[in-house]
Amino acid sequence: MPVDLQAYAKDVEEHARQIRDDLEPLEAGRMTIGEREGNGPWRDVTQDMINHHKSSLRTYELILADIKARIARGE
Repeated sequence: MPVDLQAYAKDVEEHARQIRDDLEPLEAGRMTIGEREGNGPWRDVTQDMINHHKSSLRTYELILADIKARIARGE
């Protein structure tokens, strides 16, 4: 069964948009994220989340570039 590359590209673009939306308040300092183990002290993991989002965004952008190249080749 052939893959609908246009629909796949649209889904990837939507995921990338959501990551950008999630990343923006973290980078702007309007939101922070913390974690703790049990009743231990909270630890700020905001930068870890920013790094994770940026890595995910790069992955989605590479996938999207590949999809667009395939579409351009007529696959």
